[in-house]
Amino acid sequence: MVLDYRKEKLLPVRTALQMALYPVQAVVDAPSRAINTLTEFFSDHQTLSNKNRELSTYINIYAAKDQKYISIQRENERLRAQLNATTAVSERFMLAEILSVSSNPFSKNVTINKGTNSGIFVGQVVLAGENIYGQVKSVSPTSAVVIQLTDIKHAIPVRNVRTGLSALASGTGKLNQIELKHVEASVDVQVGDVFVSSGLGQLFPPDFPVAKVRKVGYNPGDTFMNVYANSLADFNKTREILLIWRADYARNALLGTEQGKAQKKAKKPKEKKSKN
Repeated sequence: MVLDYRKEKLLPVRTALQMALYPVQAVVDAPSRAINTLTEFFSDHQTLSNKNRELSTYINIYAAKDQKYISIQRENERLRAQLNATTAVSERFMLAEILSVSSNPFSKNVTINKGTNSGIFVGQVVLAGENIYGQVKSVSPTSAVVIQLTDIKHAIPVRNVRTGLSALASGTGKLNQIELKHVEASVDVQVGDVFVSSGLGQLFPPDFPVAKVRKVGYNPGDTFMNVYANSLADFNKTREILLIWRADYARNALLGTEQGKAQKKAKKPKEKKSKN
């Protein structure tokens, strides 16, 4: 080896020996290399599989979030469309969906998907676009019952847009049909006249459309005429409604509840005991 290192005379012999031994070394090393190759292959395959599952999970999550955002976007668009028709009142609004309609043919009530958890209260005004729809009759934490204008137990003070005449719009129990009461026989009422909320009673906001006159009748000798109208809110087609928060009425309604009484009691100053 020393001679080979110094004089390199045995270099051809060493090269020949290496060439002769290479196939043997390759055969001996083949199993080890095969194992290493297979290990790397399955390791890479497992890594790719885990990555694919992770990415698939992210795709499903973002797809669900995207669907939620689309739903919120559509709800906002519907809410903006509703609010564009309600410029007469600058109060807070909330969009709600109608879940069910009362099966009682004599009761015109619907159930909506908002309740006390959303701040809904009894007596709250409900709109359908620009038209008066009704008011909240009862509430639970997650839902509320709304009585429609056409219910026989419902009435709202109105006025004639053309003449300013005041009247009381009462429900008839029939779909989209309202009767205008307390209309004297001598006043001017015509078919096609539009009646809007008058704002009397401080419950319903003024100047919101309620009904359009379809029939006027009069029996000689009667003090009042018979005036029948169609509600401008189509109760058969409405699927979403708007709830209004009017600060003055909401505050008064709250004072009638247990919560309001507690707040009122807490604000009441304590009487000082007189010293004898």
